[in-house]
Amino acid sequence: MTVTNNKMSQNHLTSKPFIGIILIFSVICELNIPILVTLWRHGFDDGTYSHAFLIPFISLYLYYELTQSGKLQFREKLSVIPTILLILSCYLLFVTSNAQISVGYWIALLAVFITSVIMLYKFNWYVVFPAAFLVFIFPFWGSLTYYLQAISVSSVSFMMSFTNIPTYVEAQFVSIPAGTFEIADGCSGLRYLIVSLAISSLFIFLNIKSKKRAFIFFAVAVFGGLFTNWLRIMLLIIIGDYTDMTHSLMNDHNSFGWYIYAPFMLLLFYFGNKISDHNLSEHPSKINNVACRAPVIVASYLVLITVSSTSIYWLTSNKEIKISLQPKIQPVIHDFSHLVITEKGDTKILNYTFDPAYLDNKPTYYENSLIPLNWNVSSESKSNDEFQALIYKGSQKAIIKATYKLGSFVTGNVKQFKIQRLKKSFWGKQEVELIWAIKICSIVCE
Repeated sequence: MTVTNNKMSQNHLTSKPFIGIILIFSVICELNIPILVTLWRHGFDDGTYSHAFLIPFISLYLYYELTQSGKLQFREKLSVIPTILLILSCYLLFVTSNAQISVGYWIALLAVFITSVIMLYKFNWYVVFPAAFLVFIFPFWGSLTYYLQAISVSSVSFMMSFTNIPTYVEAQFVSIPAGTFEIADGCSGLRYLIVSLAISSLFIFLNIKSKKRAFIFFAVAVFGGLFTNWLRIMLLIIIGDYTDMTHSLMNDHNSFGWYIYAPFMLLLFYFGNKISDHNLSEHPSKINNVACRAPVIVASYLVLITVSSTSIYWLTSNKEIKISLQPKIQPVIHDFSHLVITEKGDTKILNYTFDPAYLDNKPTYYENSLIPLNWNVSSESKSNDEFQALIYKGSQKAIIKATYKLGSFVTGNVKQFKIQRLKKSFWGKQEVELIWAIKICSIVCE
C-alpha cells in the first residue's frame, strides 16, 4: 500500500507542471478573446492556415512530454529578466491592441505565451520551443506571398524550358498555345512552406540534437516544400497543354498539390530517421517538481496579463450597429458600430463610429473602401486635411471627401491617422470616426 501511495504521489507531483501549462494557456486565451476572434476570422477560417487547428494540441503534447522527462520544472523564486520580458510583452500587447495593429497584437500575444512560460518555469530551450511553435497559428505569413510568388514564376519558367511546350512568361502569367495560366497568390507555395517549417522544426525538436544535421534537415524540408509547389504548377501547365485546357484540374486544383506533397513528406521522414541522434522522451532526468514556493510569482503573473487583457473592454462593449437610415450611395465599410447620416443642401454626410473593443472594427480595415461599389475614380487627391476624389458610374458623376477623426485630431491621410492612433494607444483605447461626404454633380463637379 505504501509503494502504491508513493507512486500516486509521484505521478501527481509529475503532472503539476503540465497542469500549470494548461492553466497558462486557458487564462491567456480567456483574457484575449478579441484577438482569438481575429485569428479565427483571418487564420483558422482560411485554407492556407487550415493546419492551425492542430498546433495548440501539438504544443500541449510537447509540454506533456517535457513534464514526463523532468525538463519542465517550476521556478522556486522570482527571476528578474523573465519578469521584465513578460512586462514588456504585456505592454506591447496593450499598445498594439489599443492601436488595432493586427500583426502587432498577434506577435505580442505570442510573446506573452513564451514569456509566461519562462517566468513560471526554469529556463531551458526545450521549454521555449512548444510555446514558440504557436507561431504557426498566426496569419502574418501572408507578407511572404509576394516574394514566394516571384520565386515560383522564375522557377516554373526555368523548369518549363526543359519541355517542348512553347512558353511565354509575363509578370505572373504563363502563356502556352493552349491558353494562359496565372500564378496567383494561392500558387505562391505559402501553405506548403508553412507546413514544411512546422513539421521540420517539430521533427528536429523531437529527434535531432546536432546543429549541422538539424540545418540540413530543415533546408531539405523547406526546399522540398517549395519545389513541390513548382512541380505542381508545371504539371498543371503540361496537363492543360495536353488536354487543350479541358481537364477538370484546370478549374479545381487545390488538392492536387497535396498528392505530390504527401510522398515528399514520407521521403523526408525516412531521411530524418536516418540522421536522428536522440529522442526527447528517452532518458528522463530526475524529476523534482514542487509547488511554486513563491506566491509572488503567480500573483505578479496574474496581475500583468490581466492588465494587458483585451477582453475586459470587449466584454463591456455593445456590438449593436445603429443606422439612422440606409443611403443609396455609400463607401464600402465593414464592422462599424454606429452610423449617422445628415444632409446639407445637396451634400450627404455619413459619420461612421468604430468601437475599438472589436479589433477589426476600424476605418483602415483592409477590406474597407472609400469608393462606393461599382463606381470608378476619375481623379483623386490626398492631403493632411482630407481625401478627395471625383468618381463616376456611367453618366453619373460625383465628388467625395473623407476625413479620419481621433479625438480632436482630424486628417485625410491614412498614414498620419495610424501614427496618431499609435501615439494615443499608449494610454488606452479611444473611439475613432470616419466622416465621408458625397455630392452628386448636375453638370460640373466642383
